[in-house]
Amino acid sequence: MFNSRKENRDSRQDFERELNILVEAVKSGKMTFARGTERSTDDLLKVRSSPNKRFDLNTITEMVRTLAMSSNFPRH
Repeated sequence: MFNSRKENRDSRQDFERELNILVEAVKSGKMTFARGTERSTDDLLKVRSSPNKRFDLNTITEMVRTLAMSSNFPRH
């Protein structure tokens, strides 16, 4: 039988949690980018927040979603 691999990403709140983890990982230097990966950083720079301080989901690309999923650390 097929098992879902998304586990904790069933709501916008969970997705925004992953995005916030990504932001913290980049700011703290835990996640860095090699030269030649301008596409990754360009997409990150295009992400905007809405007036209520939440992420504007229209500005999030598949690259940003992938990065957010890869920076998601397990909850304890």
